[in-house]
Amino acid sequence: MPVIEQFIKVFLAFLIIMDPFVSALYFLGISKTFSRKEKRDAVNLSSMIAGITLVIFLFGGPVMLDLLGITIPSFKIAGGLVLLIISIKFILGTATDQDQGKISRNAAIMIIGVPLITGPGVLTTIIILRQGYGLLMTSLGALASLVITWLFLMGADIVHFLLRDKGMEIASRIMGLLLAAIAIQFILSGIQTVGVDMIAEAMKGIPSH
Repeated sequence: MPVIEQFIKVFLAFLIIMDPFVSALYFLGISKTFSRKEKRDAVNLSSMIAGITLVIFLFGGPVMLDLLGITIPSFKIAGGLVLLIISIKFILGTATDQDQGKISRNAAIMIIGVPLITGPGVLTTIIILRQGYGLLMTSLGALASLVITWLFLMGADIVHFLLRDKGMEIASRIMGLLLAAIAIQFILSGIQTVGVDMIAEAMKGIPSH
């Protein structure tokens, strides 16, 4: 597969899972009383938190799986199920339900970084895509999607003006549907690999003539 095609696949997978529309909607909700500087600082801080979490899991995720004795196919199936649940929340419009009146401003900003931008779906995807496309391609795809999400947050007011509440909601649900398709693909890939391994193990027990 050409390098550019690999990058586009990895980039789109991360972008769909990060879903900048959800983060922008949430940010618009908590930043109504922010000054322009406070909005800019909040976007930079939440993006930095998301980026640091990405880097930690990018390098430490595979090591953690080895320590726990978890195979990639098993992680694909479990991760696919997690992504499927998240996608259903996006489709049903419940992914951004937060009791914003009970959390502080700093806590709200941290929520944008983790888990809205870099949530369990993104962390799952990092390990799966690194195993399939390598460290460099996964890093570039994750970085590119994080930059796009940062731009969405910086221009949240403009995006909201263009799409309005209904447009943002529809876009987020479309992203949820695409995420569901990615989740099913992860699950099927994991099941297929497990099936092939089981057949290979069974063949070992058959005496050759």
